[in-house]
Parts: sequence; C-alpha cells; structure tokens
Amino acid sequence: MLALATVLSIFPTIRAPLDGSITVGSMVPIMLISFLYGVRWGIPVSIGYSFIQLLLGISAVASWGLTPGVFVGCIFIDYILAFSVICVCGFFGTKSLRNVIIGTIVSGLLRYFCHFLSGLLFFGSWAAEGFSPLTWAIAYNGAFMIPDTIICVIVICALYRFFPRFKAL
Repeated sequence: MLALATVLSIFPTIRAPLDGSITVGSMVPIMLISFLYGVRWGIPVSIGYSFIQLLLGISAVASWGLTPGVFVGCIFIDYILAFSVICVCGFFGTKSLRNVIIGTIVSGLLRYFCHFLSGLLFFGSWAAEGFSPLTWAIAYNGAFMIPDTIICVIVICALYRFFPRFKAL
C-alpha cells in the first residue's frame, strides 16, 4: 500500500507551483490500511508514508532558499505531520458508509490544515499581491487539498460499495 500510494503521488493530475498536487487518490491506500486494520497499523504506515513524501520533496524545499528554522518547520509540518494525520480516518471505522465518508473527509481536512498552517507560518510573505497571508494560505492549499480529498471520498465510497470485505470490519 505504501508503494501504491507513492506511485499515485508521483504522477499527479495537477501540480501546484510551490509543491502540492491533485492526485488520483494517493491518500487512499494509506486510508485503507487505517480503515481495514485500525489506527494501530495506520499510524506507522502513515508515518512511513510521510518520510517517503519527505524524501521525494526535500530537493524542491531545499531549493527555495529558506532559513534553517523555516526549513525545519516546513519539513515537520508540511511533510511529517501532514502525511501522518492520514491515519486518523481509522478512528471512524467501517460500520457504515457515513463513517467511512466522515473519516476520509476528516483525514483530508487535517492534512489541509497542516499545509495551511505551514503556509501561514512560513510562507505568508510569498502571498500573491492583494492576498493577506491568511487568505493566501487558505486559497493556495485549498486549491489542491480540497479536490484531492473529494477524489479520495469518491474512490473510498466506490471501494466500500463494491468490496464486501471493507464493510465486514
């Protein structure tokens, strides 16, 4: 599942200029681990995924000319924390489609919040003209995280509907 999530993240449908992308459900394999095997397995898998994403994105972040403090903060919030929270969906269980949808949305929103927080704290000075750091962080990160979360909800709903094992847990 880590390999599948990584491959899905490597081939985004749309890539944002300062990192971030809309993928074809790259969070879904990590969410499946959390839904099917619980948060006990979801935590180490999502943390592992966060380090894979960090390794894939570190060269881009290093090229932005960040101060050491901002660089470390960006790594922690934008990579380690943002991708580690994906496992939270497992707390909602698979007893109903409603629980699965809510869990998927909460995971996506938590990841969005991490990227938003990083944008607000570390990249507010990069805001486009006419934007405050707050509105820039909301808009920039929402432009890829909201569609990516919607795609994950659609894929998870399809998996829930068509695979009986998903519902049995």
